[in-house]
Amino acid sequence: MNEGFIAVHVGAGYHSMQKKHAYKTLCKKSCQKNSLLTNAGCGSNLSLSRKVECDASVMDGRTLNFGAVGALSDYMNPVLVAKELLLHQNNENLSLHRIPPCVLVGEGASQWARSRGLKNVKADLLVSENALHTYSKYKRKVEEAENDPRKFIQREPANNKILYSEAAEMENNACISSETWLPGDESLMLDTVGAVGMDCCGNVASAVSSGGIVLKHPGRLGQAAIYGCGSWAQNSLSSTEPAVAVTTSGNGEHLIKTMFARTCAETLISNTDGVTGFHYVFNTKFLESPFLIHTSEKLAGVLAMKFDPVSNSVEVLWAHNTFSMVLGYMSTHLSKAVVGYISFVIIKLIHIQISVCHQYSLLLQWKETTKQ
Repeated sequence: MNEGFIAVHVGAGYHSMQKKHAYKTLCKKSCQKNSLLTNAGCGSNLSLSRKVECDASVMDGRTLNFGAVGALSDYMNPVLVAKELLLHQNNENLSLHRIPPCVLVGEGASQWARSRGLKNVKADLLVSENALHTYSKYKRKVEEAENDPRKFIQREPANNKILYSEAAEMENNACISSETWLPGDESLMLDTVGAVGMDCCGNVASAVSSGGIVLKHPGRLGQAAIYGCGSWAQNSLSSTEPAVAVTTSGNGEHLIKTMFARTCAETLISNTDGVTGFHYVFNTKFLESPFLIHTSEKLAGVLAMKFDPVSNSVEVLWAHNTFSMVLGYMSTHLSKAVVGYISFVIIKLIHIQISVCHQYSLLLQWKETTKQ
């Protein structure tokens, strides 16, 4: 029997150093969804129609079932609705051999959740004061740009000077938080939250939840609601093959086009060395992906767990090319809270495109040999 293990992240993007301890505490408590610090559930970004619309998904590595919701506006914890969808796929027998859904969106998802006894809330309760401030600020900027074409300037690919000057602005302005997205600069806000875990029997699972980008079009779905893009989990299929669980953060459209969660998982399974595999997949399958050939700035973060049944060890790996990513982990053999960690990238300018000394180094390599 193995030890249970979990790792969490509160997004790849920009995380204010002023809030460093708050983010680390958040990881330790593993309660991301009810925190206004993150872009998920309560406090999420607002769409163009001034509403919270959340995406979330869960994948079970044992059954390979997947449950997801999208554009959900009246649930504090949309990932619980996704979990319910996942569980009912095996336990629900519909008349006339109809197939239970694995993905529901909008009002249909809300109706289904209520029919299963999940308590919803008034949509306004999910709207935070900070989200309203951010919405008003950038809605005004968009309107000004639309009324005066001279103000609509295509942003050039970022470099060190631009990125760090914007980071400094956010540090010095209490009104700008890590939930803020600047049109044309999503590197400052990609606070999707996610988790990967394994139980004492070696079953793995993953989950992801996001409020999406500010001023998104109503009904827009990000990677958190799409199969193989926001979360992936797969148990060991043999006594020698590893089990993997992956959760992603970043620009949803980029992660969808590359099916990045599943791609990362498949690479980790086929590579003995997880670090080498992560380096390869982040470069070849994302930054150099032919599906993103016309994209100037490609932004992503990924957290993964790989369990090797032969050595009875767990590797936790992450990679990101955003300014920062916040992580935490815990195992059942630890008596204290989760360890919080903030990862920062080292940025280099190559040609006209930002490149990264990718954080593919191990957060840890946990090799606790457990008693049988």
